[in-house]
Amino acid sequence: MFDYYILSGDCGGTNTRLQLIGLNRSLLKPFTGKKTPGTILKTVTFLNENYSGFKSILEEFLYVSKPVISTLPKVCVLAAAGPVNQNKVLFTNNGWLISGSSIVENFGGKGGIEKAILVNDFVGAGYGVLTVAREECRVLNDVERIEGAPIACVGAGTGLGECYLTAGGGDPEKYECYASEGGHAEFAPRTEIEFELLRHLRQKFSSRHRVSVERVVSGTGLSNVYEFFSEKYSSKRDPNVYEEFKNAGSMKGKVVSVNSSKCVCCEMSMKVFAGAYGSEVGVAGLKWIPRGGLYVTGGLTPKNIKWIEGEQSEFMQAFRDKGRVSELLEEIPVYAVMVEDLGLRGSHRLAWKILKEEVEGEGGEGGGGVKKSWAAGILLAGVVGVVGICAVWGGRKTVRISK
Repeated sequence: MFDYYILSGDCGGTNTRLQLIGLNRSLLKPFTGKKTPGTILKTVTFLNENYSGFKSILEEFLYVSKPVISTLPKVCVLAAAGPVNQNKVLFTNNGWLISGSSIVENFGGKGGIEKAILVNDFVGAGYGVLTVAREECRVLNDVERIEGAPIACVGAGTGLGECYLTAGGGDPEKYECYASEGGHAEFAPRTEIEFELLRHLRQKFSSRHRVSVERVVSGTGLSNVYEFFSEKYSSKRDPNVYEEFKNAGSMKGKVVSVNSSKCVCCEMSMKVFAGAYGSEVGVAGLKWIPRGGLYVTGGLTPKNIKWIEGEQSEFMQAFRDKGRVSELLEEIPVYAVMVEDLGLRGSHRLAWKILKEEVEGEGGEGGGGVKKSWAAGILLAGVVGVVGICAVWGGRKTVRISK
């Protein structure tokens, strides 16, 4: 039994991961170290294409969480794949709309969610980077980190995300993360075949002048690259792989990756993907000069690490290929993050911080005297229009559950 529950989420273009954390009031005080306080009670991964929207996913998650909670979470923080405006996000890749106020309206009331905050998915990942241990990374450029210096994060998944962090007054305990939509900046070809690819993509997406780098450096980007090579070199494509690719739905990029050792078109696609990825990470290094660490994240990084690490990899050669300022990148520590739960870790940290502030605002001090009024249904000041928890639990799909 816990005094409080918080809900953290990482809502990507392909999967939504939700996590339930229990907290006792004694943990609502400043902490040191990388691990955010709280006990993880349940983690569930949902495949987005099986659901009509986020609401049905949250309904199902709360349903399967009933055995481990005594009341609903007080605070919910979701890291979502798209730009956040007025606590709403329209997903860039699947068109879903999530609103913090709608979550409170539908899942609030007595003992319900009192505060729901949306952040960009890479803001979540950026705060998640602060929790990463050295053994959870592969070192790509072995340079000593400067504590309190800027940090940057670039990660390819369904899309391409980027963010940066700065420390207030250089204090490493006070990093703040800032969102970016750098993945939608222009794709910059470096080779003749990449210029051909650019022309192909401009035609495919009816773009007169430009194509975003995400069209190449992402899971969907990898499928775009394979389509280009399978058309250009149709005699070299493996017919079985090609058929599997056509029927793979949102998993087309995975088909390309896992077949790179037996299909020439897949291998060429992976080389272009890795080079473009490394080039974009190098661009982030030039823009932010993150001597506190440049972290390569996203689901495609650990799954394709053989294309990323190593001095002679397509990735690292492109990373360093920056002309007159190439030497600057040698001064930046670069890490490939081998865990895929940064969004959950970051939203957990933010939810803990918000809960601490809310409890203190109710008159508690984190270690004692904390009011339990929220569990009895007393809403936070300013939160209005809640309509009670939704009790529609039907139509559940197969999900992956841990703990």
